[in-house]
Amino acid sequence: MTTRPSTGTNPGTGLATGTTGSERRPGDATDVARIAVQAASLVPGVSVVRPAAVRLDDRTVGLDLHLITWYGHSVPTIAETVRAVVADRVAAQTGLTVAVVTVTVDDLLVPGVDGPGAGTAVPEDG
Repeated sequence: MTTRPSTGTNPGTGLATGTTGSERRPGDATDVARIAVQAASLVPGVSVVRPAAVRLDDRTVGLDLHLITWYGHSVPTIAETVRAVVADRVAAQTGLTVAVVTVTVDDLLVPGVDGPGAGTAVPEDG
């Protein structure tokens, strides 16, 4: 499932008093990806988050994230919540306008079948 919002977010939301977006900038796409992964990981039902792409320019950012979720949670709700939380957090911590957050759910883990670490292991052949 993929969600793609059509509007950006307020780039100044959540900044410390007296701080403007131009004063707080990410070092690079790696910083933005780290912020996005941390924010998405806070959403209930999300097991694994992997950044797929960060498109960064002077004032805007676009993100593609891949998730693994747990059975029993609404996939559309998780995807929309991740999109909103990531957009808000990235905007607040970087001062950038978030143009788009694309969320793709790659897998669904089943409690009792898949362990807590499922989806995080790297395949032995790659």
